[in-house]
Amino acid sequence: MNKLLKYALMACVAFVCASCVQDLNTIPIDEKSETGFNQDAIFTKIYATLATTGQNVDSKVDESGDITGIDEGTSAFYRMMWELNEFPSDEGWWIWEDPGVAEVRTMEWLGDNYLVKGLYYRYVTDIKYCNHFLANAESTSAKGAEQCAEVRFIRALNYWYLLDMFKFIPFSAKESTDPKNYPDYLTRAELFEWLEKELKELTVILPAQRLGKYRVDQTAAWILLGRMYLNAKVYIGEEKWQEAKTAADNALSNSYYQLFEESVTNKDGIVYSPYQQLFMGDNDRENTLNNNPGPAREAVLLVYQDGNYCRCWGGSMFVIASVRDAGMIPWGVTESWNCIRTSPEFVYKFKPEDITTDSMKKIKADEYHMPIVLGDDRAILCSYVAESEKSWKLEGGKASSLYASWSCPKFTAVYSTSDSLKQVRNSHSQWPDTDVPLIRIAEAYMTKAEAMLRLGDNGGAMQLINDKIRSRAHAKPLTSLDEDIMLDEWSREFWGEGRRRTDLVRFNRFAGAEADASGYTWEGRPGKAAEKYNWFPVPSDDKKTNPNFKLQVESKPDALPGGDGYTYAD
Repeated sequence: MNKLLKYALMACVAFVCASCVQDLNTIPIDEKSETGFNQDAIFTKIYATLATTGQNVDSKVDESGDITGIDEGTSAFYRMMWELNEFPSDEGWWIWEDPGVAEVRTMEWLGDNYLVKGLYYRYVTDIKYCNHFLANAESTSAKGAEQCAEVRFIRALNYWYLLDMFKFIPFSAKESTDPKNYPDYLTRAELFEWLEKELKELTVILPAQRLGKYRVDQTAAWILLGRMYLNAKVYIGEEKWQEAKTAADNALSNSYYQLFEESVTNKDGIVYSPYQQLFMGDNDRENTLNNNPGPAREAVLLVYQDGNYCRCWGGSMFVIASVRDAGMIPWGVTESWNCIRTSPEFVYKFKPEDITTDSMKKIKADEYHMPIVLGDDRAILCSYVAESEKSWKLEGGKASSLYASWSCPKFTAVYSTSDSLKQVRNSHSQWPDTDVPLIRIAEAYMTKAEAMLRLGDNGGAMQLINDKIRSRAHAKPLTSLDEDIMLDEWSREFWGEGRRRTDLVRFNRFAGAEADASGYTWEGRPGKAAEKYNWFPVPSDDKKTNPNFKLQVESKPDALPGGDGYTYAD
């Protein structure tokens, strides 16, 4: 456990934020609880926005959340990002009837959607925290300069999610005390230009190697820059494949980060593959028992979670509890929500050539044996249900059971160093210790491979994927590579990590005429999905509250009716 982070989290100053972008420029301080600017505590708070939902270490629902107007657990940075990227895709289906979910699953959301609003306000609130820190921090000392650079990266990360998910983005890089100073709205092209410049500066001024396990360095900036370039055609209509490859190469030049490649076998004979250990309760290990680089050395940005000191309903708890049910193999904590399952379209991405589709439906195996059956360590899926009991289709975007299709228990609170699955080593019976690997070095390999493919080097791209990605997963080498196979490989490597929608949009497989013509479909996707569903609408209340939306967005030369393809009322 990182004791410094543990005590800093407990000592963080309290902030309050109204959930309205009007307040993006205002000082987010609760005067009753803050008597001065505590730079170290607020610096920790900036990182804590990735890991928690408010100030209460117990993360109790609706007690002290950063965001108002939404269930506190739902408002988490990771959960909001995950839900809006996974629920409308072929990877993750929430089968409970929570607010806003059905519209997201069936690609029918509008600007008053509960989840869309929560996502939007989470990012603008976190940006507000960053601007407050940068406006008040001491930055002349070496320590102060390092802190400011890292906060600028967290701000850039939040802005990248806004860039990826919205067509017009409220922007402010400075703090203002004037409540009438509404933020301007930028187009994607305008924000892309600012963000590219910001990240290029950060690749120089951030530490060459992270100063702590849960902090960022230049490699994180290179990977985020590569992510921007890889999706540049979506954002600005211009291909930047060579720039994406260069950014990936620069990220990979840091030898500190390595793909984790060491298996562990417990006393029950269960083998934890290297890939599986990236998502287990002790994935914070920087070295293994054999003193090789541990799973934490693959995580370029690792989000801290601890059962006693840093817990959140929307962190690793969310992706662990939501796919579990009574009777399944122990998962290390007591929470069991049984509300997320995956689609057959996703499951078939792991179908071996010698197994038919009908045969896939008859496979019965848990998450530790399914990878063996399907010949890929990344197929961390489980199916206990007989074919006759399994519904492979939804009715109106609804599923009555976790067992409609397969469960997808990729994340677990079990420790790989436990002697047995029944031996609980988690620090708390209810809350997981599993950290969230928000950025992994594997992304740099995949970014480089896709850039090479787009530049015409199919053979080189395929060799890179085989040598680095598939070999680590003990999967058979690819014998050919095209865009569809590349998209599937992104899914196999990063499924359930909150990026699926982004990849589908980049490959023109999410919404719009080209996606329709491709025939690429899954449960919930309409036969014809309008292009506007490639992004989310600015929430209705912000369109009405911020006068700059109508003044600026509707006057942009490339603006669609209503500003972003949705009506003003939306």
